[in-house]
Amino acid sequence: MSVARVAYVSAHGCPLASPGVGAAGGMSVVLRNAACALERAGVRVDVFTGLHGACPAPSAAAGCGQTGSPSLRIMHMDAGDAGGFTRRLLAYADADGEGYDLVHSHYWLSAEPGIRLARRLGAPHVFTGHTIAEVKERAGGAPESAVRKQAEAAAIHESDAVVTATDEEAAAVSALFEFPADRVHAVPMGVDASLFRPLPRVQARNALGIGADERVVLFVGRTEPFKGPGVLVQALSLLRDPGGVRLLIVGGGQDGSDVQWLRDAAWAGGVSAQIDARGAAPHDELPRYYAAADVCAVPSLHETFGLVALEAMACGTPVAASRAGGLRQIVREDETGVLCEPGAPGALAVALDALLDDPARARRLGEAGVPWARTFTWEAAAARLSAAYDRIAASFAK
Repeated sequence: MSVARVAYVSAHGCPLASPGVGAAGGMSVVLRNAACALERAGVRVDVFTGLHGACPAPSAAAGCGQTGSPSLRIMHMDAGDAGGFTRRLLAYADADGEGYDLVHSHYWLSAEPGIRLARRLGAPHVFTGHTIAEVKERAGGAPESAVRKQAEAAAIHESDAVVTATDEEAAAVSALFEFPADRVHAVPMGVDASLFRPLPRVQARNALGIGADERVVLFVGRTEPFKGPGVLVQALSLLRDPGGVRLLIVGGGQDGSDVQWLRDAAWAGGVSAQIDARGAAPHDELPRYYAAADVCAVPSLHETFGLVALEAMACGTPVAASRAGGLRQIVREDETGVLCEPGAPGALAVALDALLDDPARARRLGEAGVPWARTFTWEAAAARLSAAYDRIAASFAK
């Protein structure tokens, strides 16, 4: 069976949200790019999501980045709560009348409404957790609520299939939840190589107000402890020459309230003068930040995939990342970056020093990262997703 029309259910994250602001992160990037790539491959995708500040209208169309490509339909459910979201979702599907060949829910908050929609339509349901609480806790994250854990377990067991970003995550889902391995599909994410590409460093630094001779470490993402910015600030104080390094933080709100804890940590470590927190940047402005950096740090305790690392490599910037989760798969040790133990400031400091003190090595790793990152395309992801959808639908129809 060929799947031609898919409903993406994402109550928590919107494809139009700016990554790094509040709870918005890589999932927003994945939703938009995966759905657009599917559209270009001939699979129609409608995204059902909650309202957020940038999108007050009940629906919106987002261009998919290529001339002549279809527009992605984003349906904002002005619901108020989870129950209201489900009611609006089902009402829309009833009124639409065309139906969907498959429903794909993203994140645990979307699972229940997605499953109910799939059952209403008589269609298969696919779940992607993006971050699974049990896996996150085992990696050293803060304890998650029992409600979330129960919801994720129910989402997996009540779904017809699960899609993960890596083979490692697929194996973890199968083992932790005793879910049949042949119903878990690993689909690596991609990077937009037309956007994320090498740019002249001098021009990027001039645009950002950074000196040509400065040594710059970049952090991109949500400024929450699990992403490791606190570990990075501690590592900064342990560098051989911390005073000569600027830590550029791109993430968090523009008012700076959600990075104050990092400023406090930097003050305690004697490196407050090295912190340059810019707030979250629009996604299409990130290549300039990657180009301006000597090294991009991805110090997460765990990463389901590691989009920031992939974007940095596509821009020719070497990566110092945690040896955790998907980062072990996409960062090639001593070929495109350096890996170190997660949650260990000393190990991260050694990794950063190794790149900052050896520009020739950093340049070699950065240059090698470009062709490697380009093997991860959204077109390849869409092809694998479409093939998985077809297999799931065929099995469901039996």
